[in-house]
Amino acid sequence: MNVILRLIAGLLLTALLPLAAQAADDPFLGAWQLDIERSTIADNPGVKSKQFVFAPSADGVLITETLELMSEDGKKHVSQIPYSYGQVTPQAGPGIDGLLVVKADSHTAYWTALGSGKVLSQMQVVVSSEGTQMTFRYLWAAGDPTGSRFNDRYVYVPVTEG
Repeated sequence: MNVILRLIAGLLLTALLPLAAQAADDPFLGAWQLDIERSTIADNPGVKSKQFVFAPSADGVLITETLELMSEDGKKHVSQIPYSYGQVTPQAGPGIDGLLVVKADSHTAYWTALGSGKVLSQMQVVVSSEGTQMTFRYLWAAGDPTGSRFNDRYVYVPVTEG
């Protein structure tokens, strides 16, 4: 019986160690809360709170987004966004059908949203070297010919327990 338990424990460790190593090397992973005061949002739709949880998955990373709008009296919208670095990941959400996430370096990634095979927008996502801030910034958006989104800056801070 002890041999079987050790075998099972060994198999679990073998499966989980690569995910743990990936998590240790990826500063994007973890829970992040939108800091509305430090963000610049041209057309804020009334966001009360927004949180991302980036977690390793078997295929790459799974983001769980929780959004609460002021107008909806406490109702929270939860969605999931999967991605794998360096390849287009199909998306089920409205508006986009694919997401390409490419790391430029250990703290910078570029997110490209695709719809019907066309680029809809691109964002730069940067985690500060201290890991105290994650910033999303539009570089290009097909739906905004005025360019006002280029000035938008969404600042997220790590969620602290307590």
